[in-house]
Order: sequence, then C-alpha cells, then structure tokens
Amino acid sequence: MNKRLRITIGAGLAALAVIVAGGGYYNFHVRTDTPGYAIEVAGEALEEHDVKKFYRAVNLDSVLDSGYDGFIDGLTVAERTATPETKDAIRNFTQMFRVPMLASMKEAINSYVATGKLKADEFVGVREILERTGLNDIELRDVKNVELNDANRNEAFADVIIFQPELEREFPVQVILSRDDDSWKITRIKNFQDYVEQITQARRVQLDEYLTKASEINSRHDAAMREAEKKYGVVLSGGDLAKDETRAELKIMLIETFKSDWETRRQEFLDLHVPREAQPLQDLYVKICDLAVDAAQSYANWMDDRNSVTIKLAEERIRQVQTLMNDAATMARRMTS
Repeated sequence: MNKRLRITIGAGLAALAVIVAGGGYYNFHVRTDTPGYAIEVAGEALEEHDVKKFYRAVNLDSVLDSGYDGFIDGLTVAERTATPETKDAIRNFTQMFRVPMLASMKEAINSYVATGKLKADEFVGVREILERTGLNDIELRDVKNVELNDANRNEAFADVIIFQPELEREFPVQVILSRDDDSWKITRIKNFQDYVEQITQARRVQLDEYLTKASEINSRHDAAMREAEKKYGVVLSGGDLAKDETRAELKIMLIETFKSDWETRRQEFLDLHVPREAQPLQDLYVKICDLAVDAAQSYANWMDDRNSVTIKLAEERIRQVQTLMNDAATMARRMTS
C-alpha cells in the first residue's frame, strides 16, 4: 500500500479508519502480545477484507463512542457565537441521534472492511460527518510512539500522524489500546475533540478570508460601476436615442465597460479559494455576474434592434441581479456573524 494513501472510508468519526489503515503498511514485526501487533492486525484485516480479523484487533463500539463524543464536543466548543446554554442544547439535541448514527457508522465500517469501498448512496449521513470533520481528505503519514502506559500496563498509546490539507500541517491522532487476557485491541480515540476544534477553527479562518476577499471584489467593482453609470448618464442626457451615433456610443460603453467589468468580476470570484461553507454564496455571486453580463449584452443588442422583447429581457435581468445581490448580502452577513 502507498504511504500517502488517501483515506476515504466509512466512519463518521474516521479516526478509527486512520488507525486501522496505518497498520497495513507500517510493518512492525512485533510479538503477538504487544499493542503494535494489534495495529498491524487491524491493517492486515483491511487489506484482506477480513471482518472477523478486524474485530480481533478493534473494539469498534468503544472507538465509535469515544469518537462521537469528541466530534460533538469539538463542534460545540468551536462554535464561537453560541452561549453556554446554546451549546448545551446542541449537545442534548445531537444525543438524540447518537444510537442511529453510531449504528450507521458501524454498518459503514463493516461494509468498508468487507469490500474496501463506501457506497455513498447508502451512507449519506456518514459521508456528511466525514466531510464535516475533514477526514474525507486526509493522508496518513506515520504511526509513532507505540508505548505502554507506565501507570497501567494494560493500556498503551500510539500516535497516528495524519496530514489534513485544511490545517496545512500534520496532526497526531492519539489512540488508546487496551489489553485483555494478553490480547490487545484499539479501544479509544483520545484527542478527537481537539482535532475537530482545530479543523473547525481553520475553516472559520478560511471562511473569513473568503468573505473579506469577496467583499473587496464587490466593493471595487461596484465603485467602477457607479462611475460608469455617471458617464453613461451624461451621454444619454446629452444625446438622442433616436440617433445612430448616440446608440452606437452607448453600445460601446455597454460592451467595453459594463459587460467587460462584470466578466472580470466573475473571473476574480472564480479565482478565489472557496471553503465548503461558502460555496452557496460563491454560486450566487457567479450567477449574479452571469445575469449582469447577459443584461449588458441585451441592452447593447437593443441599441441595434430596438425591439421591445430585447429591452424587456434586459430589464428582467437587472431585476434579477438586484434581488440576488440583496440575497447575497444577507447570506454574507449571516456568515460573518
């Protein structure tokens, strides 16, 4: 297996997936009664699609329990605008879905171990959690520090080193193994809450950066449009739409100034890095630009054909632009708060 294997498997709290995938290609060559051997067996089970072997090395129910708690606590702690009461309410609400969600995760993992694939249409909720936690796009880098707990020799620790692109650095997922009758099993994720908090905060920073850059784009181009509208008004008030020369001058402005500026604005939006949370707003900005470009072209066409259908189309596009710009401003304010 490739050391830069991309983990895309099916556990909502897929730190487990990180662990078990690691053992398959880090060859520990250790005795069978050690925690390192349990990690190796878990990885082999994935490679061999052996569900029974997987369960000999992983206490899946325990891992999912600890992971789910870390996931929920991480999300609520990272929610910067929520009051303590609101955070408690979120925790209580999510506990309602604990049993069915854990059951879905377990089913997804069993399916993945058996087949090596996760069927997106069957495990939509699990896919959503993978995306929320950023575990759908991690790379496994190393397994380090497999060692016994000095205070409890029936417990051991291991660091699974992952790289998360949104964090732009490596993160050590700390796992706990437990021994029962000389048999070791992966039992818990120790720091999943910390991971979720960090990925949530990183996404918040990226979202703020996107909103700032998007606002700068709109402000700069809105100012350019106001200046262009003044010049357009001067030509219109000093000319005569019944004359070819007036319409020709206005058409040039519509194509070379208005349409061109909206096309440039659109491209600047497309050049931005768009966080997942900002994608609906990004889509709205691009749609506004498309409608505005269409409106400018329709007005320019009217300067030639002077057809009522053409001018009505242009006016309808402008109304749509104004409506969507208000919607976008509202959406951006909500994301900023």
